[in-house]
Amino acid sequence: MDRLWQFGGWEVTQTHDSLRPYLLEETYELLDAIQNADAETIKEELGDLLLQVLFHSRIAQAAGEFTVEDVAAALVAKLVNRSPHLRDGDFAPDATVAEKISAQERAWEESKSAEKSRRSCLDGIAMAQPALALAEKIISRSAKAGLPPDLVPEVLRVVHLGGPDSAEERLRKATLAFAAAIRAAEDTAESVRGERLPLDAGDWRSHWPT
Repeated sequence: MDRLWQFGGWEVTQTHDSLRPYLLEETYELLDAIQNADAETIKEELGDLLLQVLFHSRIAQAAGEFTVEDVAAALVAKLVNRSPHLRDGDFAPDATVAEKISAQERAWEESKSAEKSRRSCLDGIAMAQPALALAEKIISRSAKAGLPPDLVPEVLRVVHLGGPDSAEERLRKATLAFAAAIRAAEDTAESVRGERLPLDAGDWRSHWPT
């Protein structure tokens, strides 16, 4: 990548934003290879995805922001912080596989919550992902936060194809409206109680925007 960069051609004209279509395309090509259980193509597509990591890191390096070494170090720090068994050895040597997985997930979420100091149950969700995946993620995250299932609008549960605009766009608009309602309820509850606290089912209902 450094040699390509020093050549001063196409690579140096690119930005994080201009590379977005390539990153998306390479990701979908990897998903296709995984779906087809094609090990050779998976290997190739992983290389293409790795190139995107190197490329974005080199753009950031040129801007004086960070290097690929910084990216690797940040990943290692995150894994160690969120995975106690990396620091402390096997923290549950006599546990079953299911118990170990549960402990890992719990430690991961607790560490992530402490790191991020998130104000909303939706913080950290990639809002640019496809509408169906976004809807599923928001429904899942809000359910974990105690949102009653009947507050999830029907338009997010049943996708209707056809119509004057695309199903993707309709679902995206409805999902973003649902996300806005969740954040509004959290903000209203905070203003009423004077502090940011978890909401139970009754709190969600009483503060849900109408």
